[in-house]
Amino acid sequence: MKQHVVQLAHGVYAELEDASGARGTEDELLWLDIQGNAEELTHFLRDRQIPPFIRRRVLSSQRFPSVFSGTDYVLLSVPARRTWEQKRSVSITFLLFAHEVITLCRDDGYNFAGERKQLAEGEISGIGSASDLFVFLLDSLLETNIVSFIQARSQTETLSAHVDNATGRISERVILDTRRQINHLVNQFEDFFYGLADLHALTPHPMLSDSVRERLRDIRDAQNHVAKNALRLVGRLSELLQHCQFMLQQQTDQRLRQLTVLSGIFMPLTLITGIYGMNFSYMPETGWKYGYYVTLAGMIWLAAFLWIVLKRKGWFR
Repeated sequence: MKQHVVQLAHGVYAELEDASGARGTEDELLWLDIQGNAEELTHFLRDRQIPPFIRRRVLSSQRFPSVFSGTDYVLLSVPARRTWEQKRSVSITFLLFAHEVITLCRDDGYNFAGERKQLAEGEISGIGSASDLFVFLLDSLLETNIVSFIQARSQTETLSAHVDNATGRISERVILDTRRQINHLVNQFEDFFYGLADLHALTPHPMLSDSVRERLRDIRDAQNHVAKNALRLVGRLSELLQHCQFMLQQQTDQRLRQLTVLSGIFMPLTLITGIYGMNFSYMPETGWKYGYYVTLAGMIWLAAFLWIVLKRKGWFR
């Protein structure tokens, strides 16, 4: 199990070695960032004396966003991923108490190392309560989602430029894989938005003041905007896929047209060759001294004539 215990006291950052015995107070805010499997998280929650019904919700196998609240806690589970290429999102659970914030992740696909570094270097100010820290972490998830969206948009623009400018052949598989990955990203963005919407819709809670609710609303609206823009990327990739399929169909039609032209030119020549290839004892032209040359010249003229006629009719375009 990986655990990081952060203590904030009067704006001073300190990282403790162990969570055992550490408790948040009015003067000392505590943040516990924990990663581990189900057994390790169960042991940790039991040691922290987290009630069984909260433990069951934290360790639930469902991957949908969920929000629960009590008189002295708020629980939020949302999906997250560090980069847009990450195959699967992971579920992060936030436990907000009066003076503590606990972040739990059952997989090793996400961590808050960057946020801890920002706090340690004093880049973030104004965190005076557990609710402030809670909103800061949610805002950091939003920023990560925005970065993932920008990466996905950059990849889409690169594919679009290749297709529009014909600078290189783009495989349909590449577009399909990109669209599938962005679809996963859209699902994650929407789930995150739904979780924030449910959190904002909670009845008045002592740890969610009006100012905190206002900040949560801003995060929710921004996440909704990102989700809608990511959905547009899926539409753009669908258009690119249709364009590639159209270009491929055009190439196939062009090849079939070329084969038709060649067949139209060589069919009369094949007929002539077949006629003079018959093994009859008497064929008048076989005894003529210039028969071979005349027949060959006629075949060349016929081929050239058909070539010119078909070219004027636009069969080579």
